[in-house]
Amino acid sequence: MDSSERSLGKIDPFQTDLNIDIDSLSVTGHVVFAGRDGQVKVQTGGDVAQHTNQTVTVGGVETTPQELDMMIQCIRDVERTINKERQLPAESRETAMHDLQTVEAQLTTSKRPNPRILIRAAKSLLRFSPALTAAALTLFDQPLVGAILASAGEVAINFHEAISRHRPSKKI
Repeated sequence: MDSSERSLGKIDPFQTDLNIDIDSLSVTGHVVFAGRDGQVKVQTGGDVAQHTNQTVTVGGVETTPQELDMMIQCIRDVERTINKERQLPAESRETAMHDLQTVEAQLTTSKRPNPRILIRAAKSLLRFSPALTAAALTLFDQPLVGAILASAGEVAINFHEAISRHRPSKKI
């Protein structure tokens, strides 16, 4: 593109990302930069306070690292329950662990989860023992898990509503 095209405002549609180095910038209000959400406040006298909130995307939902850590901790609690549950035969323990790994993979993907795979594995976790059911219900009662299920579609929403009441619906 020559200088006459640039001066006429013609833009190359195949142009790659634009990087600009700025020595100083004057901004106030809500700002999003480098994938992080932030507030920039400027007080009289030029003092600058910067507050940023890092976000991550899991299950197609934007959240904070702290909420993600809480969800992962609940998943680890379910895993510990499976390993401690001595009433479960080895084959059932292996199946429960596989179901938990499937649930974890669906919940922690950056994309929207597959509702059929997620709900099948989640329902399976609820059938092994009372202790495992309680641990799984605690996981599915997490606000982040509810948001991920809501993003997955109506079937997942109905499942979440049923387990949030801590009583399965007739169709589960």
